[in-house]
Amino acid sequence: MADFKTHLAGGIILGSGSALVALIVINLNFVQSFSVFTMGIVGGILPDIDSDSGKPLNLIFGTMSVLLPALLLGKISIVESFTPEFLVSYFVCSYFIINYLICGLVKKITIHRGIIHSLPFAVLSGEVGYLLFATSGQNVAITVGGAVFMGCLVHLILDELHSFTFKYKIIPVLKKSSGTALKFKSDNSILSISLYGLIILTAVMIFFG
Repeated sequence: MADFKTHLAGGIILGSGSALVALIVINLNFVQSFSVFTMGIVGGILPDIDSDSGKPLNLIFGTMSVLLPALLLGKISIVESFTPEFLVSYFVCSYFIINYLICGLVKKITIHRGIIHSLPFAVLSGEVGYLLFATSGQNVAITVGGAVFMGCLVHLILDELHSFTFKYKIIPVLKKSSGTALKFKSDNSILSISLYGLIILTAVMIFFG
């Protein structure tokens, strides 16, 4: 499989291309396009949240502990005023919940190259990206969602491209990891069904939100 630096480079390239399309073709502003760039990178490394340790896991959950609370802050403003004590409590609690509770749960229920490394997970990630930016307008939400989905897809493709080696330097030979990234389900039927259920639920939220 591809290493962390390869996935990060793939995410940066995908994010850059998506940001240029957003800026030039879709006419988003620089701030919006930078968000597309950032979320494209996140998508590029996101499938590695099923890695039990190392840089991918630390970087992904560290980034999520900053991005998610910030993106959800606008929704919370409806019921809560932004006093200093609220902001301190909100961001500190969010950091520990995401980095320890959610991260620990993900470690327990996933295995590397399991359902997280799949096309359905890429679809779900794109949908969540759309929902997180829905308040910024449909153009921004669709572009961000597309960047996240494409980032995940690039990650899976890179893994598949690294799933073979060369015997005698000329004969391609498939590794055991071949086919474990670009798939539609995992060996765990419960997780697979749950993932498809989340895709449907998220789609309903998008269409009726």
